[in-house]
Amino acid sequence: MTPDRSAILNGLLKAARDESYLVRSAAVRALGKLKERDAVPELLVALRDGAGFVADFAIAALSEMPGEWVGELMLERIADEDDNVRRAAVMVLGAVGYQAALPGLINALNDPVAVVQQFAAEALGKLQDAAAVPALLQALERATADGDWALAINTAQALSKIGAAEASPAIIALFRRRWDVVAATNSTPPVRKNAVEALARLGAGAMPYLLEALRDPELKVRHGAIEALGQMIAQDTAPTDNASAV
Repeated sequence: MTPDRSAILNGLLKAARDESYLVRSAAVRALGKLKERDAVPELLVALRDGAGFVADFAIAALSEMPGEWVGELMLERIADEDDNVRRAAVMVLGAVGYQAALPGLINALNDPVAVVQQFAAEALGKLQDAAAVPALLQALERATADGDWALAINTAQALSKIGAAEASPAIIALFRRRWDVVAATNSTPPVRKNAVEALARLGAGAMPYLLEALRDPELKVRHGAIEALGQMIAQDTAPTDNASAV
């Protein structure tokens, strides 16, 4: 580290303890841009900061750190007593693609805090390991029954990224619970839209289930199946870079 860079790091480390959360937020965000391992202890402290966007900037900074050691560090914190730290751990583990975190992330699907469950599902989708499918399916079914739409969306998307066609019936079941014709608000996640995207991503594997759903007695299910098939067709017929260049 050059002398100038070292001076900047030291200044930012001090600023990260400032009494103003605005200053702390800016300092943590700047520390992330440095990508220096010496900044990590302060970033870990910032994960417990409940003011403003301090913790979110710390998560982003840790997610950009090079090397598997970041994954090891965050895996140690996946069962931390602090809700914010557990949330940060699953988010960073997904962002860096730390495969050894798979069992811990599966366990986090049953975390007592809903937001940790939601980000654990998202992280599992990023790892794309088929070993997570049974746990994700169970979480999707639970979320659908409980009306936890954020978890339902994240598990459905994760299953589709893994390519778990066997999840199609559980994703289609979301159409029975939510209509979402009107644009969703912050308190009303776009469940149908995400279910359509997930099914379309599954492609041919979801096709038999969608064709069967066209005969479902419920309008919501038939409508959702048609949307998913339409999006699937649009993806197949979209021009490639080579085709558009002709």
